[in-house]
Amino acid sequence: MVEIKSREAFSDFISSNKPVLVVFSTHDCATCKPVKEKVEKGFEGVVDTANVYLDEVKELSGELSIFNVPVVCIFLEGKEIYRFVRVFSMDDVREKLNRILEFI
Repeated sequence: MVEIKSREAFSDFISSNKPVLVVFSTHDCATCKPVKEKVEKGFEGVVDTANVYLDEVKELSGELSIFNVPVVCIFLEGKEIYRFVRVFSMDDVREKLNRILEFI
């Protein structure tokens, strides 16, 4: 899992022509760490994954309208395709990702 530390690094990461998963979290979020670990382990070798600590890259909160964490987003070619907020199943994430992978 890539740790994204800047707006520019984020833009570069999501601009891939294949789907990518991004976890948005903060350092003091108790539920973020398990989500980050599940994404990292559950999607390793399937798609590229990254984590963005919104308390480090603050401008992304407003730009992406993220008001609660954790948030997991699937991006394709720089565009957000799906968003999962706070309480969700990794099976749901996998299902949506598989749908995207079928069409590319």
